[in-house]
Amino acid sequence: MKKIFMLALVALMTLAMGQKAQAIENPNPKGTLVIGLRGGYYPGYGANVVADYTLVDHWWKGHFTVGAYAGYNARSYHWTYYTSRYSNIAIMPRVSYGLNITKQFEVHAGVMLGVNMQLDRWVYDSPNIDNERYTYFNFAHGEFVGARYFFTEKFGAEVELVYSGYQSYFNAGVTFKF
Repeated sequence: MKKIFMLALVALMTLAMGQKAQAIENPNPKGTLVIGLRGGYYPGYGANVVADYTLVDHWWKGHFTVGAYAGYNARSYHWTYYTSRYSNIAIMPRVSYGLNITKQFEVHAGVMLGVNMQLDRWVYDSPNIDNERYTYFNFAHGEFVGARYFFTEKFGAEVELVYSGYQSYFNAGVTFKF
């Protein structure tokens, strides 16, 4: 019985080692453009558009992209005597590194730096106090990780987690590959 078990184990190991294992697919070709249209949540609600252009198509097993991010986020907080409303509009160039796990599934991570315009409005509950409005321009940055799943060769869905002080943290939407 031991000999049959050992023979079966060796045959199984030989069969497993004989298969070509490819855990990561080829990267996006140089010149590929991916555009994402997304809605965002927390804090507040928002929407954003991203574009990634593949600049280098063979960095280790992945691809390096340069692109842009344009986003809007609105949030409000109610305090005891007033309500504060914030609107943020950010424009940031971004770079990312992506890996195609399968032909349909891609993961990516990157950074972005740019400018944010913050519009603050404070609405007081008392009629004796005038409402206030402020506009600020701030340096904006963001770090992100995300994934894209393509249903067809050109159309898919994407999610991205963004750490940025002015934009939505959780983003999901559709993506198009050109």
